[in-house]
Amino acid sequence: MHPAFAETTTGSVRFYWNVSGIVGLNGVNKFDDVLFVQWCFFKMAKWPAAREIWPGLSRVNINGSCTGRADDPLVETIKLAEAQFGGNMDGRVTPISNSAKFTISGIKYPYLIMVMNIALSQMHPQQYPRLDLMPEFVWRIKDQVVFPFLF
Repeated sequence: MHPAFAETTTGSVRFYWNVSGIVGLNGVNKFDDVLFVQWCFFKMAKWPAAREIWPGLSRVNINGSCTGRADDPLVETIKLAEAQFGGNMDGRVTPISNSAKFTISGIKYPYLIMVMNIALSQMHPQQYPRLDLMPEFVWRIKDQVVFPFLF
């Protein structure tokens, strides 16, 4: 995972946390990326916009592991979130690697990683984008989330 910036549909620029590679079905499933996605789902299980899928979000373990198979609990949860929030129904959290516009309003997004960032920013507006300052932060990814703010 790493920090990134995207232009918004209103013309401004927005900071967001991106994954380094595909997480989920047949993905790269790097430990830090998987851990971040799992933690985001854990946090989203308390987000009002995700109320309809809370039971599915709360099933994910935060352990940094994903087999990449269709029956993996994280892949199943990704599909559940895609059905709720939009994006390709492919069981994957895909990094934003082009000049995608970051949508500010609505609940349907082309990238699930956008939804995760919006959820974190709405749930913890005083802390975002400092994930390390949020309650229940997963300290195993501390180096990735603190480094951008040290300089």
